[in-house]
Amino acid sequence: MHHSYLDAIKSFEGYAPKAQWDYAQFTNGYGTKALYSGEAITPEEAEQRFAAEIAAARSIVEKHAAGWDEGTKAALTSLTFNAGTRWITSGLGEAVRSQDIDAVKERFLQYTKAGGEVLPGLVRRRLAEFDWIGSGTAQPQTPAGPAGAAPADGAGMPTSATQAAAVGALPADTPQPEPTPPARTALIETAASGPTGEGADAQAAQSLSMLVSLLFDLQMRSELADPMRPTETRSERQERSA
Repeated sequence: MHHSYLDAIKSFEGYAPKAQWDYAQFTNGYGTKALYSGEAITPEEAEQRFAAEIAAARSIVEKHAAGWDEGTKAALTSLTFNAGTRWITSGLGEAVRSQDIDAVKERFLQYTKAGGEVLPGLVRRRLAEFDWIGSGTAQPQTPAGPAGAAPADGAGMPTSATQAAAVGALPADTPQPEPTPPARTALIETAASGPTGEGADAQAAQSLSMLVSLLFDLQMRSELADPMRPTETRSERQERSA
């Protein structure tokens, strides 16, 4: 994977030296599994664990999406790192194996829930990863703001022997941009909406209701659709508790 994809995934996760509960497990560093509750690690250890877990996620993706472009593999690797492997046996996995990029894009946007709720942080992350699908050479920009703080070293992930297994060359040809699908447009409107004033709560509730309806519709359109409940990102948890 190109370092720009790795930097983006790290920024999605945020950095925490001490282990915190993350729905299914304790995590520290850049969203990697902690050995025990309260475990504190150094930045160097965080880099090594991140590189190892990303390499493992990429290895899984290569087994199921070997024929896809680098951008799509990066998006699936980020999803696997964040939410696990259940996508392989869902409608998304079927679309990947069928080489159906339209279905891949549609079903990829279903993975925005944690604890049974649609989370704005996961919506933003999926939208960013969505833009990688089919891109091949596009180098993602590091997300800014609370949902994607810059990496701690300010210059991206340093190269190491462990990281080398997860990093590859970026293809040379740049594809032309494609029209924005309706599903992505709806998610953008939900993620970008920031109502203020007396009607803020009502508008937010209406946006969430529309998004839930959209996701339900997408799920029903695939017989094998089985959206997972991905782990909430550290950035989202911090944003929710602020």
